[in-house]
Amino acid sequence: MGYNYQEIVQKAFLKVVQDILTDVSRNGLPDPHHFYITFSTKHPDVQMPAFLKEQYTDEMTIVLQHQFQNLTVQENYFEVDLSFSGQYTTLHIPFTSLVSFVDPSAQFALQFLPALYQKKEGKPVHEEAEVIDLNAVRKKQ
Repeated sequence: MGYNYQEIVQKAFLKVVQDILTDVSRNGLPDPHHFYITFSTKHPDVQMPAFLKEQYTDEMTIVLQHQFQNLTVQENYFEVDLSFSGQYTTLHIPFTSLVSFVDPSAQFALQFLPALYQKKEGKPVHEEAEVIDLNAVRKKQ
């Protein structure tokens, strides 16, 4: 059995995001940093109000800059209160649901494959995805 390098790298990158958000939760967000975090709303452990799930059926991008509150970071997820239509609501976002993390002020960006984890758990994120048998497309020898 070999190494799944893609999964190893993804776990390391998710740890980077976890460390950054943990620092922000403890010390605040230093200027000029701000984050665009995109996550899969299809992930089974994402918790958000129904009106947001109806509006963002596949993915949602949140911005952590000026108007966020109560950022808490745990081993497998983070929670943050964001304002929607003038009312704060809590979002529960598992790290394995992340699609991307961008800090434009630092020209820093990470891309993730949330389906990598859902397939393992038997919960496909993208039900319309097609599985291709590589043996069918390899040259016959």
